[in-house]
Amino acid sequence: MPYRYLAYDSTGMERKGVLQVEQEETAERLLYEQGLTIAKLTKIRAAFDLAKWFPTYFGPKIRDVIVFSNQLANLVESGVALLTAIHLMAEEVNSKPLQKVLHEVVEDIRQGSSISAALALHDLVFPPIYFQMIKVGEQTGNLSNVLRQLAVHLEKEHSTRSKIRSAMTYPTVVLVLAFVVVLIMFNFTLPPLLQLYSEFDAQLPWPTRFLMSSSQFFLQYRVFILLGLALIIGGGIFYFQRPTGKKQLAHLALKTPVIGKINTNGNSARFSRTLSTLLSAGLQLPESMELTGQTIQNVVLHQEIENLRQETMQGRGIATPLSHSKYFPQMLSQVVRVGEETGSLDTQLITLASYYEEEVDRSLKNLTGLLEPGMVIFVGLIVAFVAVAIILPMYSLLGQIR
Repeated sequence: MPYRYLAYDSTGMERKGVLQVEQEETAERLLYEQGLTIAKLTKIRAAFDLAKWFPTYFGPKIRDVIVFSNQLANLVESGVALLTAIHLMAEEVNSKPLQKVLHEVVEDIRQGSSISAALALHDLVFPPIYFQMIKVGEQTGNLSNVLRQLAVHLEKEHSTRSKIRSAMTYPTVVLVLAFVVVLIMFNFTLPPLLQLYSEFDAQLPWPTRFLMSSSQFFLQYRVFILLGLALIIGGGIFYFQRPTGKKQLAHLALKTPVIGKINTNGNSARFSRTLSTLLSAGLQLPESMELTGQTIQNVVLHQEIENLRQETMQGRGIATPLSHSKYFPQMLSQVVRVGEETGSLDTQLITLASYYEEEVDRSLKNLTGLLEPGMVIFVGLIVAFVAVAIILPMYSLLGQIR
């Protein structure tokens, strides 16, 4: 949601512009962090923007952000001024949504914002880890290296998510198509044939009788059946959006056979890589833990990481409480302990992240190898059952005709 602001800096100079944030409180916080005194903050009733409502489909793609990070690092390393580099990228990128965002970032920087503050105004495009690491890069003068670390981090995240999405696409498509085919058969194909069979006084085999009963039941109560399915799905979505439902769903996602292992390893890889990237960029452990927790969508693991962060706030390490976790693997706590004792936590974590990513890749390949023939057998059994139910009565009819 865009907010138009009028504010004044410490010298009394007027500053105005537009912030792209979800809530007014976020806009106020961002302006305060820039040292501005707010005079006016107004929500803009903007025209419908697909990129704002559906950023996954119409906004900048993560691939565009990865390319932008690498190319910006090249320009900064070549000695090009940061503002000039971003302006050049805004003119060069092929993605129109990202081009629009970069032009807004350039305008914010020209008005006195730091690059991290300007990027933070577009949190639908740049995740918190992005502008926090940029902030560290600005403070340490190591911006090009930070940008490359971000590009590698985002590339790994994108690769893992793409593999998971690809593994789930095939069974999902098969199940949806099977459901659609069954609906079409029950509504249009089977009724005329079954009506023909019922007109003959012949003993029908049980597959045909079962199919006739199922078809008649569906045709008679299809409105209630479809309405019931819609209510079940809608009720499930509503329940799992609530805190209790989210927690139960998160627990199932981690404990379900096969799927649970993939989720656990995937989240362990994300935890390890994100924490390593933040620590190597120069962030302190408590702040790194907070940002790492924001990248974990599973609410159970998110709470586990928050508990670990509380330990770091007391000046303690995370290896011991991590070893008591019911969800993170023990190998993670053992590697973290070695990293804490040797002062090489970031190096140990990045190695562990690669290991877990390979485990996820291997598990997904095994799962896909099982699902594909399983789906073929499942659909084949449905087709065979329907074919038998339709063809067997034909022999009885032919006998009566003779």
